[in-house]
Amino acid sequence: MIINIFGASGSGKTTYVKKLLKKKKIATFFESFSKENHNDLDINKVSISLIPLPKFRGSVKELFEIFSIDINILMNLDNELNELLESVFGKILDRKKLENIFSREIETLSAGEIRRLFLLKTLLVDSKYFVLDEPFSNSDQKLWEIIYKAISKKNNSIVLSHLSLENLFNSDIKNISVHISNVNNNFL
Repeated sequence: MIINIFGASGSGKTTYVKKLLKKKKIATFFESFSKENHNDLDINKVSISLIPLPKFRGSVKELFEIFSIDINILMNLDNELNELLESVFGKILDRKKLENIFSREIETLSAGEIRRLFLLKTLLVDSKYFVLDEPFSNSDQKLWEIIYKAISKKNNSIVLSHLSLENLFNSDIKNISVHISNVNNNFL
C-alpha cells in the first residue's frame, strides 16, 4: 500500500512524518488506513528519503557502502529498480561500466539524478516502511512512471508530494491519497 500525503510546500507534510517517526507511530499510522494489522512488523526498520537532500560528499560507491549495498546487488536489480538506476546513469551493459559509475562523485550528478539515486538507495535498504519526500521532484513526467514503478515494488510506503497520486498511475498496488489538512493528528 502507498499512502500519499499531499499538499503545498510548507504545509507540514515532512514535519508530520518526522513526528510519527520520532514517536514510533508509523505502524499505527498504516493500520488506520488498512485492515491489516502491522503490529507484528518491526517498527524500527524505516528507510527514509527526506529533503533537503543530504550534503553527502563522496562517490556513489561510498554512499552505497554506508548502507551495505555493493555492486553485485546493482548488477541484479529487478526490472523496476533497474529502470530507476538507468534513469540516473543510462543503460548499464556490463560490470566495468557500473564500476566506472560507482567511482563517480555524487556532486557531478544533476539534482534530479541525485534525488533518484537517493531514492534507489532508500528502496534497496531492507526495511518494513519507506518514507519518500517529493520523489517526483526535479523529474519530468516521462520519469514519473519509472519512479512510481520503483516505489510500488515496496509495500508500506509513505509518499509526501505536492500532488495526489490518485488516478495518476495505472497500478495493482493500493494508493491512498490524503491531503495533509485531512490527516488525523491522533497519532502525535
